Amino acid sequence: MREISVGTTSFAQGLGRALSRRLRALAPLGVAALALGSATTSALVPVTQAAAATGVNVFVGYADDIRGGAAFPNPWDGSPNVTFDGCMPAASCSFDAGAIRLENDTASPVVVEQVDAHIGTCHYTWAGASYPVTLAPGHSLITTQRASGAAAGCTGPTPLTFDSSDIPNAFICIPDGIIPTVDVTVNGVTTSAPDSGQVLNTGGVDPGGCGIPKNESTQWVAIGHIPCVGQSLILAPSSQTHSVGSTATVTATFTNSCGDPLSGALVTFTVSSGPNAGVTGSSSTDTSGNASFSYSSLLPGTDTLHASVTNAATPPFTTTSGPVAVIWTVGFGPGGGSFVIGDRNAATGTSVTFWGAQWAKDNSLSGGSAPRSFKGFAENPTTPTCGKGWTADPGNSTPPPAGPLPTFMAVIVTSSAAKSGSTISGNTLHIVIVKTNPGYAANPGHAGTGTVVAVVC
Repeated sequence: MREISVGTTSFAQGLGRALSRRLRALAPLGVAALALGSATTSALVPVTQAAAATGVNVFVGYADDIRGGAAFPNPWDGSPNVTFDGCMPAASCSFDAGAIRLENDTASPVVVEQVDAHIGTCHYTWAGASYPVTLAPGHSLITTQRASGAAAGCTGPTPLTFDSSDIPNAFICIPDGIIPTVDVTVNGVTTSAPDSGQVLNTGGVDPGGCGIPKNESTQWVAIGHIPCVGQSLILAPSSQTHSVGSTATVTATFTNSCGDPLSGALVTFTVSSGPNAGVTGSSSTDTSGNASFSYSSLLPGTDTLHASVTNAATPPFTTTSGPVAVIWTVGFGPGGGSFVIGDRNAATGTSVTFWGAQWAKDNSLSGGSAPRSFKGFAENPTTPTCGKGWTADPGNSTPPPAGPLPTFMAVIVTSSAAKSGSTISGNTLHIVIVKTNPGYAANPGHAGTGTVVAVVC
């Protein structure tokens, strides 16, 4: 056990007033990160001083999967950037315990030497061979019960169980008024913070043993905050529109039921329907509870996306956001009409010439050679569709778009082109998307070229 020395009386007198203001604001309480010269001595730092001196924050929650429930704390064992001092593997354990999380929100690594919890006269200590624990920036340490199952009463100081809702006894149905405290020793400095919201001891009563048994889980809250049982996952924006080939970004916001951000949780993003159905991605929430996912599309249409977060409870519980839409658009020739390529040149990845003096030579059609007077632009219909024919005037009698052309452009694929009088016509076997190259001009002497990147229909 480390020796803890108490600060000056005058500072302690001021601490009560400062702490009252902090609790009224429900502000998170920090962990001190002041390095001392000796590794064998630590000092008790007042909460207000610690909060000002560091960005290492203390959170408390309650994990109960014995009774089932959706509010099991997240992140947990197995979450990204989490060191877990508790029963493992979590999926094989039954939890009925308070939990403490230290999150390093500084720009430098910190060293956690020990974590202690006091509930009345009962004391628990997380220390031992796995300590000290070094937390990189953005990483967390979670401490909870180390063995599976529940055990009422004070079972410390070794936290094999930490059934803190049943301390000092089970079946306490009238609030006992006990305010737990948490001591954390970081970089040689010990900080004490009261759990004035009574998250660890579930309000001083035993919800699982009084009346109809209730799940005791609560989401993470900054120590000193009132309990926040549930969680919310919102995906935004609700709708956005982009040209194919560009990038769309959606952002999920994960909070507890009080609206406070939950950091360090893994969010999975899924395109559930649309041209990109099956595309997935994941990222962890930041200190604002936000996680983002970006992707691009070469196909037009409307994608529907969802975000989800899965708790580590047994069985797992997944929270899913509402749907959002990403609309991907692609145009034909600017101003109406479309360029054309031959069907034997239309495979994805093929380099093509869709406009130029040598169009008939550069394009191969399964229905026979094209008229040499066709240069590659069909002015009708204005917006082509698969299965509908097209018509054009010879040469550049109907001028094609002046340019510049879009980076990605829809193009007709034809298997036949024939001239009758002054009209050239053909079929629309497919529509593909071409990534255009520089150099195009409306004069047939400046060929329009590119690469087929996707098939629309």
